Amino acid sequence: MRTRKYKDNITLNINLIGEEVLGEMESSFRLKKYEEAIKSNSITYISIKITTIFSQINIIDFEYSKKEATKRLDYLYSLALQEEKRQNQPKFINLDMEEFRDLELTIESFMESIAKFDIYAGIVLQAYIPDSYHYLKKLFAFSKERVLKGKKPIKIRFVKGANMESEETIASQKGWELPTFNNKIDTDSNYNKMLDFILQGDNYKYIHIGIASHNIFEIAYAYTRITHANALPSFTFEMLEGMSLQCSYELSKIHNLILYAPVCEESHFNNAIAYLVRRLDENTSEENFMRYFFNLVVNDKNWNTQKEIFLKSLAGIPTLNNDSRRKQDRNKEQIAKSSYTSNSFTNESDTDFILSQNRQWAKKIAKKYQNLENYEAYPVIGEYNINKESLASKSIKDKIHQKEIGKVYLAREKEIKQALEVAKNSNFKQKSFEDIHKILAQTAQILRERRGDLIGLAALEVGKTFIEIDAEVSEAIDFLEFYPHSLKELQVQNPKTTFTPKGIGVSIAPWNFPIGISVGTIAAPLAAGNVVIYKPSSLSTLTGYMLAQCFYDSGIPKDALIFLPSNGSDISTHLLKDSAINFAILTGGEETAYAMLESNPTLLLSAETGGKNATIVSKFADRDSAIKNIIHSAFSNSGQKCSATSLLILEEEVYEDENFKNTLVDATSSLRVGSPFEFKNKLGALADKPNAKVLKALEELAPYEEWALKPTFIEDNPHLMTTGIKYGTKAGDFTHCNELFAPILSVIKAKDLKEAIEIANSTGYGLTAGFESLDEREWDFFHTHIQAGNIYINKPTTGAIVLRQPFGGIKKSAIGYGRKVGFYNYITQFLNITQTQADNNLEQNLISTALQNLNLELSKDDKEYLSTLNLMAQSYTYHLHNEFEKAKDYVNIRGEDNLFSYTKIANMAYRVSQNDTLKDILGSILGASLLEIPLLVSFEKHSKITLAQEICQKLGMKVGFVKENQQDFIHKIPTFERIRYFQTPNPKDPIYQECAKGAKIIIREKPSLNGRFEWLYYHNEKSLSISYHRYGNLGIRALKNFKESL
Repeated sequence: MRTRKYKDNITLNINLIGEEVLGEMESSFRLKKYEEAIKSNSITYISIKITTIFSQINIIDFEYSKKEATKRLDYLYSLALQEEKRQNQPKFINLDMEEFRDLELTIESFMESIAKFDIYAGIVLQAYIPDSYHYLKKLFAFSKERVLKGKKPIKIRFVKGANMESEETIASQKGWELPTFNNKIDTDSNYNKMLDFILQGDNYKYIHIGIASHNIFEIAYAYTRITHANALPSFTFEMLEGMSLQCSYELSKIHNLILYAPVCEESHFNNAIAYLVRRLDENTSEENFMRYFFNLVVNDKNWNTQKEIFLKSLAGIPTLNNDSRRKQDRNKEQIAKSSYTSNSFTNESDTDFILSQNRQWAKKIAKKYQNLENYEAYPVIGEYNINKESLASKSIKDKIHQKEIGKVYLAREKEIKQALEVAKNSNFKQKSFEDIHKILAQTAQILRERRGDLIGLAALEVGKTFIEIDAEVSEAIDFLEFYPHSLKELQVQNPKTTFTPKGIGVSIAPWNFPIGISVGTIAAPLAAGNVVIYKPSSLSTLTGYMLAQCFYDSGIPKDALIFLPSNGSDISTHLLKDSAINFAILTGGEETAYAMLESNPTLLLSAETGGKNATIVSKFADRDSAIKNIIHSAFSNSGQKCSATSLLILEEEVYEDENFKNTLVDATSSLRVGSPFEFKNKLGALADKPNAKVLKALEELAPYEEWALKPTFIEDNPHLMTTGIKYGTKAGDFTHCNELFAPILSVIKAKDLKEAIEIANSTGYGLTAGFESLDEREWDFFHTHIQAGNIYINKPTTGAIVLRQPFGGIKKSAIGYGRKVGFYNYITQFLNITQTQADNNLEQNLISTALQNLNLELSKDDKEYLSTLNLMAQSYTYHLHNEFEKAKDYVNIRGEDNLFSYTKIANMAYRVSQNDTLKDILGSILGASLLEIPLLVSFEKHSKITLAQEICQKLGMKVGFVKENQQDFIHKIPTFERIRYFQTPNPKDPIYQECAKGAKIIIREKPSLNGRFEWLYYHNEKSLSISYHRYGNLGIRALKNFKESL
């Protein structure tokens, strides 16, 4: 490739196309390619990107990232100087600008490195970012100082900006402000404002500028201004190779021209796709000059339109606002819109660590908490004065240095019984939902204010990184704002429905999400007016105590939220068995859930019990993008997420792809593991020492398996485990079937997508599942056949966000009614819901019509029952058509579909009790009949069965009636997905005992008059999240959205 063309004043700027690298071996490869280009006698000018020379940029540790990037730049600038001398010709390195996240890092790394060298080199500034104007001044001052010291000036290439769609997508996904100007005229104004600054006085003498544009108005204007200022030697004009050929040729006749030439090897053509997408997006944009260039005629309509746009941009320079659009500052008072005052819900934004003020905030947290000592946590039971000295205590140590950071005092039988009495006597249930909403909104505000303290303590106690915990705090705030809002929405939509609290609930929270899940399992029951007894994990009790204080300080009474650190066995023995406990919430292992139900078979348990989650990679996947998502899914929080991908199932072609394997291993091995207080580490510590399952997975290897990357323990610390990848695992192997909660990824080969799905489904779990493919036909096949509650396509399987991706699984991953966390239905589990009058949400159907024409000799009560059944049928039909048969996107994130939907259960059994009425029997049959769900009606003796059978026959309701004794029914229980049974709950009831053995929660609520709530028992919930954009570009969806807006 030669860099000279046409004549001497045209230079080629060679851009070796490549997106951000994933691993350090790949970055070394890219660095080698740059080295070869610099050493080539035919190349004098190249462009590079900072994300191609360092793979482990961690923006929260700006100094580390800058140091590593600078080190690599130093090498390239040093090499360029050597080659200039050897070849006796210039070697110019231009540092391209990428997304806003890289702006400060790119500029600071450039300045620090180039300061060491007397060489011509350059950097790019994008005019569509308002901040670029301020960085221009900084770079100019830097360049002027160089020149005054006798060094060569730097060069700045002015461009309009080429990542607009990506910036829009990121801003939408993160809930951050768009960092660019939101219209083209302001971008053009800033472009010329930057030119104005350079042409002020003699500024141009101390810097070189590249005017990069294809807009002939822009070029003519700049050339005229530069010529008038006698500044031509300080400027070049720049265009893309192959674009505006005639214009570039004419321009080259009068001044130096640089043509930006993207190139790539045929074997790495996939690297060119992102670049091509950006160029297509840029050049086909409605506002882009090039869209009109090829058919432009002087004084025609398009010419005059473009002229007016250009003149408006010049007129806008004096009033242009160049303040940064991203202004989030965690050091200042945190003010946000509350769902209590706004009657709407908006997700809380995570901390934007791209911003320097937020990075400084993080440093202050680290300084405060990394040496914390003597933090104590003890039971809080109403206004009881707990004598902590009389309690057993446990020392808490940090995970890195094993230094004592605090102490936990544990409740005994006496304190547990006290807690129960306090809960029984609490007046909290008398508060209105409105008053509770107000208090929880204040709790959310306190969490905003104490975000830093929660991050610091949780990082110290469980070893989780700041970025991971920060997202948890946002989720916790979302729960506090959403759950009371969700109840208010249900009340508005169902005005004839009465909602009352169930009573007393127990929340047993996990350690892996010590803030997010803890707050969620407290906030939902509280929002419903219940008293909550909160038992934090023994591994995160200090964090739990700090959370409890946030609730108390906002006005939640200490008899409404009881903080009860204790041994789990004591909770089961002394608390869960008590009939006063109305429900329990668990996030934890299957063993814990089964033990809870064994202690109390009637316990109304809502449990999320983990997952053995798979990501499947199709041969039609973007493989680099897939690897990026897999690494995030498998190793975030060191694999200690219930949603983490621990199985990677590859179609045969991908499995045999050595480049895929090498890239996956390279990217994974490049992840730094260590203290969360050292921000360069992307992975923190294990919260607990590896358990027996993890040790078995580490020690045992089948003959056909291999460690593509074997985990180790840093400095023999059992909490600091590096990442591992095991290739060759087969279906049925230990690591295929067992949840490990560790940074170990098992890779399995599948002959095709169908087999891959069968392997994923065969684990017995059903929490999350990921799929990587660019073929939309495969998307449909995947999400209709995979068995999981949360499904992700071309995305990581972790990081569900409230209302965006309501969270919860099926099969072994969930126990209870299957209502997802972070959705409108979740709070209904903690409410008594009754309705005696029909509302207006009714729709006729065949059964309701047949009921109206039914002619039977009936008692007065039975006639009323059938009249009610008619209303039930109409309500059920209305809500079926308007809620349960529709997939809905509640958030509308750019570039994503986040669809919430319902799937019918497989079957149901209803055991008729002696006290069941005709309405109970027919109501239980009605729902199954309308949905065509197989239903067994099991009875032994009941006076209304014959009549119920006759009515079902006349109404065309297909149902199986079976007369059998209780024991015969019990034998059938394992074959049914849901059991309905209205006998008063009794722990000694054999039906409850049998259901508890299989972790089936009996539906004990009688059929509702309102289909909105009745249908919940007949459905599972499903979240499907699809990332359909390509590098921000919406593809054909942009055309669809445009048409819909017309």
